[in-house]
Amino acid sequence: MKQLHPLQLRILKKLLFAQDLRFSELKPRRNVENNLFVFHLDKLIKAGYIGKKDSKYLLTDKGKEFANRIDTDRLFIELQSKLSAWICCTRIKNRSKQYLIYTRLKQPFYSCQGFMSGKVRFGEKVIGAAKRELKEETGLEGNPKVISIKHYLVFDKLTKDLLEDKFMFLCLVENPKGKLKANKEGKFEWVDEGSLESYVTNHFESYSVFKKQIEEIKSFNGWSSFEEIVHFSVKF
Repeated sequence: MKQLHPLQLRILKKLLFAQDLRFSELKPRRNVENNLFVFHLDKLIKAGYIGKKDSKYLLTDKGKEFANRIDTDRLFIELQSKLSAWICCTRIKNRSKQYLIYTRLKQPFYSCQGFMSGKVRFGEKVIGAAKRELKEETGLEGNPKVISIKHYLVFDKLTKDLLEDKFMFLCLVENPKGKLKANKEGKFEWVDEGSLESYVTNHFESYSVFKKQIEEIKSFNGWSSFEEIVHFSVKF
């Protein structure tokens, strides 16, 4: 996330702990020129974070939501975990169970294989996100069920740097309807269950992990599970 100028963060922090403030109350008393302060205040107003009422400045609803992410001790915007709808589609074809396998054709994890996923948008329900992503990416429609929730902390295997912090809601869609369409961001193909090991040769983690995911889907009994996973990656 792009960090704001320190002076903008100081302005937002002041308003975070007040109902509203006059210009003289909002402006730091020392070491800040008036023109510089007005420049950064205007930036926040144009961004929609601050409004003005009866000669006083206050946080807008958008500003309250944004300013609430500030670490007020260290004065920077906290990074947030990502939320993703992670979608497994299955169907029966010629008496064989098939899985819709996704081969990713963009960074990160270029060429990795497994199930498709997409971001849960602000204000969007997980099931709604799964339906939308499925339709947008594949042209298919169905009724997702949440199988499990997994919290991934992905580190670089060599540097040990944290690369991703994400919550993934694994959703099952059985017998989706529609015609599978081409997608420039990845390739989708229906694969017989018996051919998965020969087809999925570059899973996001490993084939053994993918196999566990398949077993988890097959054994789903209506109760969602939760798991936190620390993963060290060389594929990011």
